[in-house]
Amino acid sequence: MATALLNLAAKKRERTTKAALKNMRKEGRVPAIVYGLNREPLMVEVASVDMRPHLTQRNHVIEISLDGGISEKVLIKAVERDPIRRDLVHIDFLRVDNEHPVIVNVPVTTFGIPFGVKTEGGVFSTMKKFVKLRAKVQDIPDKFDMDVSEIRSGTIIYVRDLKFDKGTFVTPGKTALYGVTTGKAEVEEVKPVAAAAAPAADAKAGDKAGAKPADKKEDKGGKDKK
Repeated sequence: MATALLNLAAKKRERTTKAALKNMRKEGRVPAIVYGLNREPLMVEVASVDMRPHLTQRNHVIEISLDGGISEKVLIKAVERDPIRRDLVHIDFLRVDNEHPVIVNVPVTTFGIPFGVKTEGGVFSTMKKFVKLRAKVQDIPDKFDMDVSEIRSGTIIYVRDLKFDKGTFVTPGKTALYGVTTGKAEVEEVKPVAAAAAPAADAKAGDKAGAKPADKKEDKGGKDKK
């Protein structure tokens, strides 16, 4: 559960120009905004190096310490990076408390080798790696780690099959997460169709070949009459 509090120092900033923001990033500082809980948004800046431990985690609560001893409890809502250099460009922090639910993405991971793969020759496929849910921050799971060892060939697991009673799923329940497809069976069913098509093609070719001598004979007969 996302209950651990991590600290992050931040400074208030004023709205500024693109050139000033560019210089800020060159100096290792990242512009950010804190918003949510029906309060005025707050523009801040944080050190790029201080963000490193927070970017390796997901859905964890951060206590931002601001100038003047003010603090804010937040989640990282969005991170913008430079598409080429991958440097931090901007960060969105969402204010949180223990009373108001938030919407987050939670990873879905699996472990084990499915029965349908080991014994039935199926193929394991992953359709979706995250689910979106709504819950209070203290109830958000780190991940859904699913044992797939008993899944048979032809079985699909959906969002509705996940167990979570401390919030609600935003991702529709009919969304497929992973499953075992009947790969070998599908290949074997195609082969007889291809084989059956060959005799039919040969028969047509034979009909055409058999018609040629008769045509020639009729032509010769026509010449003799003349």
